[in-house]
Amino acid sequence: MENFEEVLNKAIKRCEGYCTGSNFDRIYSFTTENIFGYIKYFDLENKKTLTVGSSGDQVLNMFYKGCKDITLIDINSFSKFYLYLKISAILSLSYTEFKSFFFINGNTSYYNNEFFSKETFNKIKVTLRMLDYESYLFFDELFTLFESKTIKQYLLDCDEFRNRVICEYNLYLKNRNTYYKIRDLFKKELYNFNLTYINKDIFEFDSNDKYDNIFLSNLASYCGVDKLKLLLDKLNNNLNVNGKMLICYLWDIDFNDNFYKEDWNEMYKLPIVKEKLKEYITEHYAIKDDRTIIHGGNKKRDLILVYKKN
Repeated sequence: MENFEEVLNKAIKRCEGYCTGSNFDRIYSFTTENIFGYIKYFDLENKKTLTVGSSGDQVLNMFYKGCKDITLIDINSFSKFYLYLKISAILSLSYTEFKSFFFINGNTSYYNNEFFSKETFNKIKVTLRMLDYESYLFFDELFTLFESKTIKQYLLDCDEFRNRVICEYNLYLKNRNTYYKIRDLFKKELYNFNLTYINKDIFEFDSNDKYDNIFLSNLASYCGVDKLKLLLDKLNNNLNVNGKMLICYLWDIDFNDNFYKEDWNEMYKLPIVKEKLKEYITEHYAIKDDRTIIHGGNKKRDLILVYKKN
């Protein structure tokens, strides 16, 4: 794992336009998964969870659902800082201010001039400094050296859905009530919240810790089925009996789809996936996709594959 100075210098170099580090060092502004659509299938209250996710939204939604012991493992060396920035913003900003600060676009598709504004950061940084000093140093240095558009261009992934979709995907952002509820939860439970951050490729994860839930997001879309199978074999030892693992999140596909094209990602070749992972796919659920949220209706074309350990 890189030390803090190395990580900060890497971020500065990236903002200066130098391509350093990995492609995975770009931070997802928000989840691209419908977490609200699938989180109900997992028992999180007072459970122990391992998750990936550089946007931090997996952690925030799990905390909202009562999970107070979460390990975030991510290859992205900036993900911890961004998560603490979001937590500090929740504690410091109104619902409207939070969205103005973090949403890249405005109400339509135009660029939001209040996005990552230094003025709003100044409202956050006192709380950020108290929560996690490294995260404070990281962002305070970036906001001192660079304009918000520069930080967005080089550190944040621009793959952001419309604002309405972001709010529907995240329980803590669905409306003002849920936003202020997670703020109250943080004020009440912050010092009982055990957040562990591991900056590592999950394929290198080596621990004897046991978890009630493991979330792998869309990791398999990058690694392929065979490599995923090896990871599942290893993580199965870390999963408690009756625990659940989200094996993969897939977009715009139905579990019963038996056709595929040769140029499709391997995880979308479901007949192959079902055969190779037959011991692990014990449950599957259809989830509302972003187009359904935008246009209305009940169409469910996103899919999660789930393993429950008996």
